[in-house]
Amino acid sequence: MTYHSSSRFSRDAASRLARPPHKSGGHATSPDKNKTKPAKPEQKELVVASLSGDDTSWLDEFFGSWRKNIYVVNNVSAPLTVPVNKGREAMPFLTYIIDRYDSLPNVSIFIHSLRYQWHNEDPMYDGVPVLKRLRLKHVQKRGFVALRCSWTMGCPSELHPLRPSGHSDDRSQNEAAYASVFRYLFPGETVPDVVGAHCSSQFAVSRERVRARSKKQYEKIRNWLLETQLQDQISGRVIEYMWHIIFGMPAVDCQDAGECFCETFGLCNLTCTERECEKRYKLPQFATIPEGWPEVGPGESGWPEKGWAD
Repeated sequence: MTYHSSSRFSRDAASRLARPPHKSGGHATSPDKNKTKPAKPEQKELVVASLSGDDTSWLDEFFGSWRKNIYVVNNVSAPLTVPVNKGREAMPFLTYIIDRYDSLPNVSIFIHSLRYQWHNEDPMYDGVPVLKRLRLKHVQKRGFVALRCSWTMGCPSELHPLRPSGHSDDRSQNEAAYASVFRYLFPGETVPDVVGAHCSSQFAVSRERVRARSKKQYEKIRNWLLETQLQDQISGRVIEYMWHIIFGMPAVDCQDAGECFCETFGLCNLTCTERECEKRYKLPQFATIPEGWPEVGPGESGWPEKGWAD
């Protein structure tokens, strides 16, 4: 079957612009007006794309001290929301960058809301070890890292914008739209012949890389997302395969898997090929994790058994 990142995001509900940040439920409080010195930037923050009803309690359970920005895209009463629920996770991610452009942490970590997701780079698709192992100093040094290292989905050549296939599946429609969108968003920049990047729009980026582009540039991207007639699964996926370029990486950003696991997650003793490392990831047959996972579902319907990587 065809896989899409953040496939649970719909374009139905319109909602208002994100409110100012607050501590409870995601953002921290506004800075004290009596202070004369600017507050020291946070070391790291999570930026979470979610829907009403998503269980994000795991973030407080395992990352209680981390500052969290939880955007609920289809709830107009949520502390953090978006102008319009379009473009899947691209809309909350862009909204965070625009709203926080002048007060970004050292590292912003962009993720989807659920703990267990098919694309998490973990033997049991668990987001907790992915975040716990993330090396923030490496993110700051490299500027941008995907939260995946295996080449399954996206690498080494997901799209050929100048030579689209002409097929009608979502990937091909994304490929067909990519060049014209790129020219509009980045006039003067060369449309890449090949685009390769790790799938699923979960990544970490340094403050410096975000600010290498102007706030107006991010507003232009979001305005395009608001106005485009492309369906969400296409517009969101176009941006999915632009993030790495937006943040200054080459059009094909597919690091050697072993090198990536070592530098990004500190897993340096794995047996690897260029594309993957043993006992790290299996592509499942389905995009929806079984309800009750991992207590329910392992070893059935193509899902890996518990302990398969031990």
